[in-house]
Amino acid sequence: MIFPDLKDKKFGYVNLNVEAKLWLATVGQKDGKNPLLDPAICDTMVSSVHKKYGIDFSYGGWMEDRSTLWKDSYLEEWKSFIHLGIDINVPTGTRVAASFDAQVVKIDDDYPENGGWGPRVIVKHATKPIYLIYAHLDRNIECKVGDILKTDNVFAKVGHAPYNGNWFPHLHVQTISAEYYEKLEKKGLWKELDGYGSLDDTSENARNFPDPMRYISFT
Repeated sequence: MIFPDLKDKKFGYVNLNVEAKLWLATVGQKDGKNPLLDPAICDTMVSSVHKKYGIDFSYGGWMEDRSTLWKDSYLEEWKSFIHLGIDINVPTGTRVAASFDAQVVKIDDDYPENGGWGPRVIVKHATKPIYLIYAHLDRNIECKVGDILKTDNVFAKVGHAPYNGNWFPHLHVQTISAEYYEKLEKKGLWKELDGYGSLDDTSENARNFPDPMRYISFT
């Protein structure tokens, strides 16, 4: 179970881009700017979504278009609004545990990059040809490179703004195929890796970054 603190809590899938459209239609935009770029305001919106559906936390986002949710962000210039992982919307401080046996292969932090990964942990699945990124974590990581994580081992906590990349509280999980991971390492492309891609590259990105929900468990 990825969140031992949330055992028996209610959860469900939400499309945050759809919810952002509904929320903005009600609240409006101040000075024509997207208020959801403020982590506190975005957190308020997400909390209202959870209340509407009667759930405690939510997940979703793989290959979703986030062009409304992150309008006016750095993604606008790149035209890269397709989300390559999933976001699991849980409170700051929620403990994160392994859903499978894995080895920690990389730990880094790009703070103070705005809109970045924040602290992240990358693990290699013990039995599948994939790697997983866990991002927007608390800065006090509870593992080190080389550690072997067993299922249910806690290794981090969900972080908060501005240290988590200046996002609302959530855990970003992104899968990387073993083949693409090797390419990232060989060509030194880690600094160019993002959590979003362009619409034109969706098919290729879906191969390189498979659906993380195949590999994590909420129960």
